[in-house]
Amino acid sequence: MEMTREKLLHLFEKMVQTRYFEETTERLNKEKKISGSIHTSVGEEATAVGVAAALGEGDYISASYRDLGCLFERGFEPIDIAGMLYAKACGATNGRTRVLHVGSLEKHILPANPILGASTAIAIGAALANKKDGNGLVTLNMFGDGASNEGAVHEAMNFAAVFNLPIVFVVKNNRYAWSTPTANIIPTTILADRAKAYGFPGYVANGNDVLDVYETVSRAVEDTRAGKGPALVECRTYRLSGHSGNDKNVYRTKNEVIRWLQDCPIRKLEGYITAAGFASQEEVDALRQRVLDKVDAAFAEACCAPDPDVETLLSERQMIC
Repeated sequence: MEMTREKLLHLFEKMVQTRYFEETTERLNKEKKISGSIHTSVGEEATAVGVAAALGEGDYISASYRDLGCLFERGFEPIDIAGMLYAKACGATNGRTRVLHVGSLEKHILPANPILGASTAIAIGAALANKKDGNGLVTLNMFGDGASNEGAVHEAMNFAAVFNLPIVFVVKNNRYAWSTPTANIIPTTILADRAKAYGFPGYVANGNDVLDVYETVSRAVEDTRAGKGPALVECRTYRLSGHSGNDKNVYRTKNEVIRWLQDCPIRKLEGYITAAGFASQEEVDALRQRVLDKVDAAFAEACCAPDPDVETLLSERQMIC
C-alpha cells in the first residue's frame, strides 16, 4: 500500500502527540497535580493510531479506555483530554467524567467501557444498525488480550458471524492482562486463530509498526465493507507503562522492558521517514517540537481553566454518549 509523505507525517504526528501527552500525564499524576487513576499506553501508539487511521469517514470505532491514540486520530485535541484530566470546563465532557468514558457520536466514537469486554456487545449493536441501514459503514471494536477471555467478547463474535455483521474486532496483545502474562491465561500463541471458531478470518499485525497495522486493518476493513463479514485482527505490541499510575511494574524484569524499548514504534517510523527520503531529520525534529509545544500549551491552559458551571450539569449536552 503506497503511503504519501503527508500520510506518514500525519501518523508520526499523532503517535508523538499520544506518547508525549501520556508521559506528561504520568509525570503530573506522580506530582499529585492530576488526581485519580490514570491508564496510559506508552509503547502502543502504533496500534492505536494505525487502527483508527485505517477506518473510512463515517465508520464507527469502539476503543478501550487505554487507546488515547484512537481519540487523537479521530479528531480529539489535546485540550479536550487535558481538560478532562483536570475536570475543567474546557474538557470534552465539561468536567463530568474522566477519559475512561469519553466518546463522541459526532465523530462516530463509541464511549469506552471500563467493564472490560463489555464494549463488544455495544459495538455489534452499532454494526447491526449499520447493516440494517445499508449505509456501507464498518464498526471497529478494540480490546486487550486479557479482555479477550471475557464471555461477552465470544458471544459478540458469534453473534457477528451468525448475522454477517460489518465489524472488525481488534485484540491488542500487549502480553499482559494487568499483571498476568498472557501466556498464563490463553493456551494459544496466536490470538487471531480464535476467529476460526466463528468462521471468519483472523489476521496478525506487528503492533509496533504503524504501517503494518494500517495495512492489515485496512485490508480487513475493506473486506468487511465489501460484505465478507466480520474479521479479527491481532496487533502484537507491548505496554511499557504500568497498568495504572499506581502500578510499580514489579512483575516484569528490567531486561524485558529494556528489550522492548529497542522496538519503539515512534523511532521505527521516524527512521523509515528519514531513510526513505520522505522528510529530512530537521523537518521531523521541527514537527516533533510543534507537537510538544501544543501538548504543553494544552496542559497549561487546562490547569488554569475555569471549573464547570454546576447549573449546566443536567441541561448541557456533552460528548459522553
